[in-house]
Amino acid sequence: MAEFNPRDKSRTERGKRQSMVSKNTLPPNDQGGWMAITRDLLESASWRTLSVNARKSLDRLIIEHISHGRRMNGNLIVTHDQFIEFGVTCDFVADSLDELEYKGLVKMRKGRAGNGTAHPTVYTITFDGTHEGLPSTNEWKKFTQAEAKLWSESVRKQKAEARAKIGRKRKSSLGNPQVRPLGKPQIRTA
Repeated sequence: MAEFNPRDKSRTERGKRQSMVSKNTLPPNDQGGWMAITRDLLESASWRTLSVNARKSLDRLIIEHISHGRRMNGNLIVTHDQFIEFGVTCDFVADSLDELEYKGLVKMRKGRAGNGTAHPTVYTITFDGTHEGLPSTNEWKKFTQAEAKLWSESVRKQKAEARAKIGRKRKSSLGNPQVRPLGKPQIRTA
């Protein structure tokens, strides 16, 4: 406990300094909120080896977390369309989320399509505390440069093959520039 100082008029146990610290670390009302990202995280192998789409996906998850006042981590819901609107390439949304989970930056509870009721995927950012009051797990600290190399060489392909198993829709390739001929002689209109 702090010692009582009769000159301190702040009427708090911790004194004026603590109230000034909390006042100056809260986000200003006009900025809409913020989240601190530590130097250790920025220098880690998991952060430095992120692909562009994974970085955009992580940014979108952080925005969702901040927009809820940083109180819903562990219950964050971001749809596939929201990732695409934010700039993640539509064919690489699942790949970028797998990368974030592999590198320990995000945990996912996979959702599923329902018959009339959707069960969305729920995300947890591991470098911030959860909605239940638990501290951050910092799983990204265990990730090494060797694992990053392994991700780019083999694990990414394995995850993509697992997503494309039988029973899932196959995406048609949009890279085929040929136009199929018409069944009956007709004039094409543009």
